[in-house]
Amino acid sequence: MRYIRQLAIINFISYCFAFLISMLGQTRDIGGYTMGEMSAKYESGITPAAFTFSIWSVIYTALFLMLIVHLIKAFSEQQQFVTNQEVFQIGFSFSINQLAIATWVYTWLNDIPGLSLVLLLVQLFTLYYMAKRLQLLIPQKGKLSLFITQLPLSIYFGWITIACLANFAAWLVSLGWLANPAVDLYVSYALLLTAAVLGTVTVYFKHNIFYGLIIIWGIYGILMKRFEEADPYFHSLIYVGAFGIILILLAIIRSILNYSNTQKRTFLSRK
Repeated sequence: MRYIRQLAIINFISYCFAFLISMLGQTRDIGGYTMGEMSAKYESGITPAAFTFSIWSVIYTALFLMLIVHLIKAFSEQQQFVTNQEVFQIGFSFSINQLAIATWVYTWLNDIPGLSLVLLLVQLFTLYYMAKRLQLLIPQKGKLSLFITQLPLSIYFGWITIACLANFAAWLVSLGWLANPAVDLYVSYALLLTAAVLGTVTVYFKHNIFYGLIIIWGIYGILMKRFEEADPYFHSLIYVGAFGIILILLAIIRSILNYSNTQKRTFLSRK
């Protein structure tokens, strides 16, 4: 239990550090740019609309609640309690993730897009590791696990997936590889389809509808940006994005129906 308590404390401290750096990132205190200025500087065909980034408030709130509950349960419950087991399974991967996001804020705001991409990939890998260790998504582990641990990590994982694709495009812009609008368009096709495939596959095989919903949110933000720009050359991205959203929604509906049928069979077998 001592190890689990230490992990819970370290995870909370690393989160507070990353949150503080992220808040400072809204100013010019740690870099020469703001987040909005950097997004505008390296804008590409898959840059999301500004409102899309409001998802961070949801992610930070969900992670904060998760870490608070993990702390409380680490000091009040036995080692076999579900959240204590989850803290053990997550290990140091969450604190590594938070250090990576804090460093990413610094590198991004100091105009180092290549290193920023590497740090986002570290976040993506650590989230993938956590998802694999926790076998996201398993509703059968109970509502506490589902809404306190699995939901926050799933939506965080989904958004970092979108962020990696957008940051990859920004890195290409910084290299001058997307200066040609045709290249930008076809790279945007590929990245949008990648997001759609990742969302669909994760929902279809892992039944992680939270992840899928965040991918939909990210794609929706990209499509709204295209509407804002009103550039007819990139108009076809709207159809590609809409197709991706439909694929993910179909996978979500299938997962919900399968879960509902499983619950009905379980209920009937107990009668």
